[in-house]
Amino acid sequence: MNWYAIGVGLHLLALTLWLGHMFVWSLIVGPAMKGIQPVSTAEILRSASLSGGGIGWPALAVLIATGLYLLKQRGISPGDLFSGTAFQGSQGAVLAVKLSFVAAMVLYQAAIGHRAASIAVYFNMLSALIVVGASVILVRGWVG
Repeated sequence: MNWYAIGVGLHLLALTLWLGHMFVWSLIVGPAMKGIQPVSTAEILRSASLSGGGIGWPALAVLIATGLYLLKQRGISPGDLFSGTAFQGSQGAVLAVKLSFVAAMVLYQAAIGHRAASIAVYFNMLSALIVVGASVILVRGWVG
């Protein structure tokens, strides 16, 4: 097994943890907690589940590290990202969409993250689906 395959595997594992955690909590656990009585018991359970810090931020750190490595393997350096040259052409536009939505998700997590769910959580989940879709388009080479 080569380093690229390991990088892809770690990237997919971190993606699964990050998005899986978000979807499970937003669609299953969160709504189920609202039905627990008394409300104080639900709050204790919620606090206990968050006490370890969660898996979101560590998964995101792995995503960033492996993402930069995988981009480097495709000939895109961090300098290309900051200068904007990585975003030229149709593949660059898809990469820009993907990274913009990733940035929006990170900002959402930092600003709203573990507060009581609002309608914004559904936009965050939609962003996740857009990121996955853009990733598939890039990897499969469906744009010129």
